[in-house]
Amino acid sequence: MTEHQSKDHRREQILDAAAELFASKGFEKTSVDEIAKAAGLSKGAIYWYFPSKESILIGLAEKYQSQNQTTVVESASEDMYGPEAVYKAHRHIYAEKANNPIPDLLFRQFVSMGSKHPEIADALARSHCNWVDLITGLLDDAVAKGYFKHFDTRLVSEAISAMYGGTCITKYDSPDRAVQIVEYACKLFYDALVTDLRIKELAAQANGETK
Repeated sequence: MTEHQSKDHRREQILDAAAELFASKGFEKTSVDEIAKAAGLSKGAIYWYFPSKESILIGLAEKYQSQNQTTVVESASEDMYGPEAVYKAHRHIYAEKANNPIPDLLFRQFVSMGSKHPEIADALARSHCNWVDLITGLLDDAVAKGYFKHFDTRLVSEAISAMYGGTCITKYDSPDRAVQIVEYACKLFYDALVTDLRIKELAAQANGETK
């Protein structure tokens, strides 16, 4: 293992240990000493990689955001999904959450701690902007390909990002409810803006699959 790989490995050790503790005990009730013990490292080693407990929570949020954004981009590149990429990726992300509830638990703490810690509030704002940039890029690409009529892609991306964040921190009687809300809202939006070109392409794909 190279020195760079070793550093990455230790950083992941810290994040994994913190994720379990934050999810089970809560951010405020977890100490850096406990994270160090769970990670099998010294307290000094924790501070070498993360200057504060808040920075560990931010690191976890950035890690899960990166994973989710990779899923969205991969969904957009499969089979020329175009306008459908966002809600198809959203469905996949929620399926993953059913198997691993920790990211949702951490995101709720990430949001709640934003009101108490300025650095977390700043990170939360950056996260929202990153999602808006990503979704805007997908929608701009769909417009350029003729899948969508021209519209304010950034404004709609702001709405989609806010809606997605809201469903992540809201508790529902059924976990499927969050998926239904996002898919229904996005479907209304797509139906209003999708072009005849895309409708014909989807119809051709469907016919090809049934042959």
